[in-house]
Amino acid sequence: MNNLWIRQAREEDAEAITELTNAAFGTPEEAQIVTRLAVDGDSLASLVAHNDREILGHIQFFRLLIDGEDVACGLGPVSARPDLQRKGIGSGLIRFGLTLMEGAGRSHCFLLGHKEYYPRFGFSSELAAQFGGPWSGPHFMAIKLGDAGPQSGALTYPVAFGA
Repeated sequence: MNNLWIRQAREEDAEAITELTNAAFGTPEEAQIVTRLAVDGDSLASLVAHNDREILGHIQFFRLLIDGEDVACGLGPVSARPDLQRKGIGSGLIRFGLTLMEGAGRSHCFLLGHKEYYPRFGFSSELAAQFGGPWSGPHFMAIKLGDAGPQSGALTYPVAFGA
């Protein structure tokens, strides 16, 4: 998509992010997670895609512990305005965000998502299966973001996930 920029979300974006996330998912649960992550200080990056007039997409990265160490991140939710889905907004946010998380020294990124969509970015349910957490199965995936980091361990999610 042309004329699209990505930046850190600002405080004044909160209402637009909530509306966008609600529209993309059809329920308020995901937007509530985004809000709670920010309130609790567990947000690592809240990024928006915009066209200089309005927010068209959003992605959330959050703190994730492996064996009690603050070394990993989680991804989600990721949202694009419903009428602009499948236009590359989500893909752009994911790629940019993963680069940002790797640059910040995060060893892995975990998510719960569509098993047909996320492997194109390098996510694998096989890698995620090496880590113990509240979710498992083909929709629970991970990607290694650097050469360092644990090969396995117990995951601790933020309170926002109720896990």
